[in-house]
Amino acid sequence: MTLDEELLTAARKAGAGAAAAQSQADIAKAVYHHTVLRLHRAGGSMREIAEALKMSHQRVHQIVEQSKRVERCWFCGRGADHVAELMAGPAALICDGCVAAAEVAGEGTCSFCGETKAVHEGAEARICRSCLDFSAAVISAAASPR
Repeated sequence: MTLDEELLTAARKAGAGAAAAQSQADIAKAVYHHTVLRLHRAGGSMREIAEALKMSHQRVHQIVEQSKRVERCWFCGRGADHVAELMAGPAALICDGCVAAAEVAGEGTCSFCGETKAVHEGAEARICRSCLDFSAAVISAAASPR
């Protein structure tokens, strides 16, 4: 049986659209979590933040505690209090300065997406071009006035 080329083209287009939408959703979620964390760091209590955002206190607590695990850049080692922004991946953090200065070169496994491809190697982690671009987009969106 041969696949219908028209349907195959439509499926590929839909898949690309879904991937783009997922990327935008991931950026929006990361910006949301980052902003919740900034509210807390600015002195807002978890209960106040939860009430204002109409979410559970437990969810705010999860977001804040998740960010406290390792608040330093895994590439340069600078702490959260010495950088403008930190971007969290599932296995590493990268600061805004390292995102801006990173140069992708040798191949390795990205600490953010887990894929093997060309990466920037830091002191304790690696990051690929697509994850650098994603991090830059989140940092930029978080810094933009609403």
